[in-house]
Amino acid sequence: MCDIGCAAEIERVLRLVRPDEIYHLASDVEPRVLKDRELSVFDINFYPGVHILNIVREYLPSTRVYLAGSSLMFGDIPDGRQSENTKMNPTTPYGIAKVALFNFMRMYRKLYGLYACMGILYNHDSPIRSEKFLPRKISKAVARIKNGKQDKLVLGDLSIARDWSFPGEVVRSMWLMLQQRDVPYDYVVGSGVSHTINDLLEIAFGFAGLDWRRYVVSDASFYRKIEYTNLCADIGNIRAELGWNPEICFQELVEMMVAEDIKCESQQ
Repeated sequence: MCDIGCAAEIERVLRLVRPDEIYHLASDVEPRVLKDRELSVFDINFYPGVHILNIVREYLPSTRVYLAGSSLMFGDIPDGRQSENTKMNPTTPYGIAKVALFNFMRMYRKLYGLYACMGILYNHDSPIRSEKFLPRKISKAVARIKNGKQDKLVLGDLSIARDWSFPGEVVRSMWLMLQQRDVPYDYVVGSGVSHTINDLLEIAFGFAGLDWRRYVVSDASFYRKIEYTNLCADIGNIRAELGWNPEICFQELVEMMVAEDIKCESQQ
């Protein structure tokens, strides 16, 4: 264990363990622009990754490094799916920090020959995801409503669309990326299918035998100042080159989450 924000701690652990592979997934996931937090986002989303790359360059040159990126690196873009060649246009501190780390990694890869790569990850959710993320917030609310513990759910814009995947499959893509040939490549990782929050509500409440329109309220005060409507992964390259393809569809993912939350709520 170490403080991911402390370069000395990272160095101590890595030089002690001397791992063959490093998966750097630690992140301060904050897609919004928050006053007085713009620079602090870099403390977790940029600097630790740089420290890891520096330590690997200096002491562990044969170690392979995976860095987790985000679809928010693409930011505000036209309609259509995003591939590894799509121009990045981040418009939040979180997205900007991730792009900065991506560019720093590519510089180190070119200058020092490090085996480092980044997976540009789209949304991924599961039954153990925090409730601050929308799919889990909805699945928990469905379970509570089903068990008579909650009477309504207040959300923002229900027309917003996202590309959602199951984390277990995303982790498999990470492992595959570090098992590549001698040359590392970066890949976009998602389901390749976009779904709206309306779709999520239909499946989640429908699985519990409920009509979501009786319980869900859309409140304009919940709308984000910066929102993205066109983020959807083009996974053609990772599918063709690494044989990775998501097997759990969106409906299965949502129903899995609702089933687990209903089970947990009924036991409390």
